[in-house]
Amino acid sequence: MPPTIKVAIATPLDPSLRHVITDVDPSVELLVDDSLLPVQRIPGDHQFDPDFVRSAEQQVAFDRLLSQADIFYGIPDTKPAALGPAVRANPRLRWVHTMAAGGGAQVKAAGLTARELERVVFTTSAGVHGPTLAEFAMFGVLAGAKDLPRLQAQQAQRQWTGRWAMRQVHEHSARM
Repeated sequence: MPPTIKVAIATPLDPSLRHVITDVDPSVELLVDDSLLPVQRIPGDHQFDPDFVRSAEQQVAFDRLLSQADIFYGIPDTKPAALGPAVRANPRLRWVHTMAAGGGAQVKAAGLTARELERVVFTTSAGVHGPTLAEFAMFGVLAGAKDLPRLQAQQAQRQWTGRWAMRQVHEHSARM
């Protein structure tokens, strides 16, 4: 039987999706204790409830769980300040998969040594948020063409001036 690969869930992952990790290889063992993880406010939430705090005992248990892993799913609590100590406390750690946008910046901000960066492979979910970002870009284009700031200001003042001609997207881009 192959050796067990221990994957610590270091940031929230919906329980209904965890099988995606374990289905890859029967030797994968998930290390997770939901009572030690912040609750997501919405799916994909990497900011979590700002009031979430572990007790001292919970932090010890979370650190112990991380220290047993070969792989982290996510940067612990999505905080660079938590990544450095977690890497240093776990000499068997070989891979960290970052989930939130800006994973590379988080790794850099963790202040890892060159030796730690050589020992641990870091990967990201780059591209997985492409459709959402494309929608956001379209929102920005339409907000600019339709003068959203003017509409918001008038709404806040409860004053609606007379009609004005809203530009079309192609007119706006021609002026840039």
